[in-house]
Amino acid sequence: MASTVIGVTLVLWTALGGWTTAQEQQQQQQQQQQAALPSATADDVFSIIARAVQQELRPVVRKLESRVESLDNRLTLLDSRVTELTTNILRSRQSEQIEELSSQLTGITARLDSQQSQLSELNSQLGEQAMARSELSAKMDNLGNLTAHVDMLGSKLTAAVINTWSQQEQMDDLAAKVNHLYLPRDCSDLPVDSPSGVYLLRPSGDIQQPPVEAYCDMDTAGGNWTVIQRRDDIQPRQDFYLGWTDYKEGFGNLTKEFWWGLEKTWQLTTSYRQYELRVDLEAFDGHRRHANYERFRISSEGDGYKLSVSRYSGTAGDSLTHQSSMKFSTGDRDQDGWSDGHCAQSRQGAWWHDQCGWSSLNGRYRDGGTVDKTGIWWWTWSDDYDTLKKAEMKIRPT
Repeated sequence: MASTVIGVTLVLWTALGGWTTAQEQQQQQQQQQQAALPSATADDVFSIIARAVQQELRPVVRKLESRVESLDNRLTLLDSRVTELTTNILRSRQSEQIEELSSQLTGITARLDSQQSQLSELNSQLGEQAMARSELSAKMDNLGNLTAHVDMLGSKLTAAVINTWSQQEQMDDLAAKVNHLYLPRDCSDLPVDSPSGVYLLRPSGDIQQPPVEAYCDMDTAGGNWTVIQRRDDIQPRQDFYLGWTDYKEGFGNLTKEFWWGLEKTWQLTTSYRQYELRVDLEAFDGHRRHANYERFRISSEGDGYKLSVSRYSGTAGDSLTHQSSMKFSTGDRDQDGWSDGHCAQSRQGAWWHDQCGWSSLNGRYRDGGTVDKTGIWWWTWSDDYDTLKKAEMKIRPT
């Protein structure tokens, strides 16, 4: 529409330009006529001018109107084409947008389908978990019931255990009392296959007397031996040069060197049982010998623990029968057969001494097998005072 106005303006401008030129020509003609004509009124002049202008402008106006109409038609056509192009452009853009949106919608739909599938799977899992929680809750309830039941059983068991312990203590106490009443008198009363070692015995057989410990040799020559003396190369040395009370009651370590005690030995051998004695000896060169006496016993303290042995057999020679019927002598109690001296002091060892000869197994321990009257010796082995490395005295019922 703006282009139409511009066109009309140009036409009018051109027409006015032509009209101005024509008017100037007409004025010149009028001036010439006025010069020819004597006079005319102003209205007449304007009327003439108006008619002249109209006559001049009429073809111009018609031409302008034609051109304006043509321009209007062209503008209408242009407007139509612009509208059509705009519509096509809009449609093209809309189509592209629609396709793009359609593609996006397809992707969104696919994602929604995937999410829907995942959601369905999650719902399924949630359902399974809900069932599992329900089952777990039921199991927890059952477990709680079982726990309560177990706690109750535990309380009963604890009470039963405490009761059992109490009963066991009573049984142990009763067993101890029974065992105390029926302790073995010597090692031969131990159960079969008992190992060698320290055991409780009651040598007197009197249940009013306390039990005593003794070492039982369950291996040598059939076992069942009650060991009453042991000398050995063991550090620290056990001192055997002791007095009467020590030899009466016993001293030393039952698993090392010791003297069991004259009183306990008397309690055993004074019973209705008949005992045999075995003496095991070993020299420093490793040679071993033994002496057996089928009959062995000692008397009471009031009788000086007098020795009684007989019926020798063995490999060491008989170095004890000669001292049978002799009382036991210690450094502080002389009961030997030597009227002019004291064998326990001169030999530095307590024993059933007669004239200080034949044997002395409680003398000083001398290393290396020297010849020494104050050492441990058994005359009939070498017909001399060769000191020994080991000596062990043991008894058992025959």
